[in-house]
Amino acid sequence: MRNLLLALVVLASVAGSGFGQRTVVGTRGSAFTINGRPTYTADAGFPNADPNLIGTLLNVRAVQGIFDDANYPAQGGRSKPYSSNTMGAVAFEYPGGKWDAERNVDEFVQGLEDWRRAGLLAFTVNLQGGGPTDGNYGENVPMQPHHNSGFDSEGNLKSAYGKRIEKVLAAADRLGMVAIVGFFYQGSDERIAIVSNDENVRRAVVNGVRFLKSLPYRNVLIEINNETSVGGYSHPLLQPDGIYELVALAKAEAGKDFPVSMSWSGGIMPRGSRGDRALRMVDYVMFHTNGRAPEEVHTDIQAMRKWLGYERPVLINEDGVSTFNLHAAVQERVGWGYYDQGWNNYRDGFQSPPTNWRISTPVKWLFFEQVARLTGSPIPPRPDYADNETPVIKLIGLQDGQTLKGPAWIEAVVEDRHSRWPIKRVEFFIDGRPYSYRTNAPYMLGGREWWLDRQLAPGKHTLRVAAFDMRGPRFTETCTIEELSFVIEKGNER
Repeated sequence: MRNLLLALVVLASVAGSGFGQRTVVGTRGSAFTINGRPTYTADAGFPNADPNLIGTLLNVRAVQGIFDDANYPAQGGRSKPYSSNTMGAVAFEYPGGKWDAERNVDEFVQGLEDWRRAGLLAFTVNLQGGGPTDGNYGENVPMQPHHNSGFDSEGNLKSAYGKRIEKVLAAADRLGMVAIVGFFYQGSDERIAIVSNDENVRRAVVNGVRFLKSLPYRNVLIEINNETSVGGYSHPLLQPDGIYELVALAKAEAGKDFPVSMSWSGGIMPRGSRGDRALRMVDYVMFHTNGRAPEEVHTDIQAMRKWLGYERPVLINEDGVSTFNLHAAVQERVGWGYYDQGWNNYRDGFQSPPTNWRISTPVKWLFFEQVARLTGSPIPPRPDYADNETPVIKLIGLQDGQTLKGPAWIEAVVEDRHSRWPIKRVEFFIDGRPYSYRTNAPYMLGGREWWLDRQLAPGKHTLRVAAFDMRGPRFTETCTIEELSFVIEKGNER
């Protein structure tokens, strides 16, 4: 009898929590919740997190986690690469090996463990991926040249994509992470045939939501499509004037299982317009801040809240690599999305296959190091990295171990070793925290010629300089990091 009672208790516990579910995402007012608790609180396992993180989701754009190319191996390999106007020949094959969608998703799942250890709670994957290399988005042609779509031409979900997304959700569920699952991407939506009343896209939404509901995981936020407002979609229902129909359809299918939204990029729609109507229907507000300065991130968030109100969570799930923008969003109590394009070299970035999903570059490390500091998590080890085209930093006015007894002229002189792409910005950190940045030379600490910060306590401090170099026409960056220690002499702080 005792064993029977114990078995009944176990079964009741499993049934109450949802079989297979460890991680359930939800919304409560302006906060995201995981398992009923606002994120990044002590109760949620983050006793030392920045209070501004409560209810937010720090995240990574990982849209190629389930990537495949139906054209491969006829195209997309080294023997027959795609052609890019700006990045040259583009191949998706691994160094010394063929492209392998299963290897990609397996390595992605393994990489999630490092991300979660650093305090990251969310990421975006997309059933139609994203731009697979910087500058190779199929400009001046109807669609992107590769063929990456989880839906067939009639809107049916392809089983191989379903299996890969299930593998991703299972891993994220186990780690306590949230997957933002996108359905459509501009330049690939044309892989679904355009028919009367956009029935194939409607079918894809229904099939996608029903597939997700068939799985035992509820750690999913639905993103119907990426950047609805950019004008890159051929299907009428994926454009600002039509998207409200898909929002309503997805919400009806999802019920209470999955919060539904789509991502927005730039521009506020007129009150009462169809785009405005759609954004007032979504369960959470999601938009992008690519190319914006930290100060503009503040104003964009404030404008979005003024437009749509304060009663729903706000999430940025695509920006860039600068942690100054990350901190700007956190100061506004909004989650932020790291977008690192990369260069198809199995090292840099997270969006250009073949992708290295580890924290494998200084650019990646800076982001995860700041996430760890914000969340009170272990700082990941800094990776070994060498590239003869990254910037060279020479710091003048301050030497390692120097004691500052008064104002000092501290300047980073940066040598740009890449003939095509310019230095984008130089960022300064003091004691691991973002301090100041410059987008043009001279790169002066604090943006002034004679630097003295009277807010710094006397004693030892660390200065970090990060110089970022463009390596593509839009989104790819590399960086060089230099650090040294210095001492503020007692009395100099006054």
